[in-house]
Amino acid sequence: MNIDAIIDIIDENENFIQYDYNGKDDLICLQKELTLYLSHFVNNITNEEINKKELLKYAIREAFELHKSDIIIIKNSQIFIKLFDNDNIREVQEEEKGTIANRFNGLDEEELKSFYNNFFLKDENKNFFYIVAEQFVDIYMLDKKINNITYEKYAFSFIQSIITEELTNSFDHNDNFFKGFSGYIFRINFKEVFGHIATLLLSEISASNRYVMDFLKYYSLNIVVLNGQKYKVPEIEAPNGLKWNVVSMLSIVKIYIKTEISLEDIKDKIALLQESIVDFYINGISPVEYNSNISQEIEKISQSLVYATKRLNIYTDTLNGTKNDSEKDVLRDDIQKIKREIQLLKERKSKLASNMVNKTKLIKYNNIKREIDSLIRREKSEEKILIQNRASYLSIKNSLVKALTSKKMLIEEKIS
Repeated sequence: MNIDAIIDIIDENENFIQYDYNGKDDLICLQKELTLYLSHFVNNITNEEINKKELLKYAIREAFELHKSDIIIIKNSQIFIKLFDNDNIREVQEEEKGTIANRFNGLDEEELKSFYNNFFLKDENKNFFYIVAEQFVDIYMLDKKINNITYEKYAFSFIQSIITEELTNSFDHNDNFFKGFSGYIFRINFKEVFGHIATLLLSEISASNRYVMDFLKYYSLNIVVLNGQKYKVPEIEAPNGLKWNVVSMLSIVKIYIKTEISLEDIKDKIALLQESIVDFYINGISPVEYNSNISQEIEKISQSLVYATKRLNIYTDTLNGTKNDSEKDVLRDDIQKIKREIQLLKERKSKLASNMVNKTKLIKYNNIKREIDSLIRREKSEEKILIQNRASYLSIKNSLVKALTSKKMLIEEKIS
């Protein structure tokens, strides 16, 4: 019933369907108005067991009579349909294994580039490659604990498989297309992926992970002999020729990562405290400043009261000393005015005093303020430590990326 209703909505809103979108005959766009209508409908389905996104995709497939290979993409409040024929995939020949053609699964690079530019938006996928790297490290290194030989041989294919799975989960279930697309985005985001992997591995050695430390020691072996053949092992070497090993990396990495974690924790605490201290502010100013402003106003009123009281005394003395009745009447009127003025000043002073922030609230504010100030001092201190070690840490990380993406080189054939 839901599927039929979705199909009816699509049929009734054909004017919001744009075929040959952006001049591409393999692209259909369901415009924002129709997409919002469809989203509103599926979101109102109360059955919690229904996967609403998959239901919508299935109904769209039925409505447009799509092939299994066609791809449905929901992006930016629009729904796109990428018509894709698996017959367009060129069969990769045996001699092309290990080439770009194989990595792209026989797909045309321009088609992959177009899909990347249109649908793999950086803002929406800013954590994509970190997630991929994290999965690779978690599954193949921390869980399966692959050795360096297995890593060199299969790491790239393991990573591409993870990317493919993430893409099909995120977009649609066309394994053939996304296997090729995963190869494309892996190639152009190669350094980012391995940058994340290097960061994760350095984090592990900072926690003294024995497996990772042993894994990285491989890159300090220089020469290894396998099956009677000598190989030159990639080194963790900086562009300036500085060579890093686990021992030389350890102290720097530990300090840097510990400081990074500490800084993040401090920033989080500061943010929370700053959020809570806002409740103490009055009309955009702190309670201390607010009380100070009131105190200044009270001081001005007090001075006015002193002046008014002096005037009252003078007028009273004058009244007591005069014998002129008309002058007495004028003085009595003036005295009454001064008394009213004094009364108003006292009332104003009393009201201002009652508006002052109470002591308990001030103490709470000052405690939070002191804590924030203390954390800010710690933050500056930690940032200084981070800056002092950043160059060395980045040298280690970048050198490790180079080592992780390199392979051992045969330097001496097996002697038979």
